[in-house]
Amino acid sequence: MRWKIEPDGHDPRQIDLLAIVAIILIVIAVGHFMTEHPKRHLTSSFVEPSQTVRW
Repeated sequence: MRWKIEPDGHDPRQIDLLAIVAIILIVIAVGHFMTEHPKRHLTSSFVEPSQTVRW
């Protein structure tokens, strides 16, 4: 298939290529997010059930 330049200057395959690259980047980002280990918050505290809280 040869390159066909449209009058507006864009080839439809350029948009397809851009969409494929975007999908690949999204898949990589989601994969990195899902495999990342959760970080512990150092500022969090544990409230014991025997403690009472007064407002």
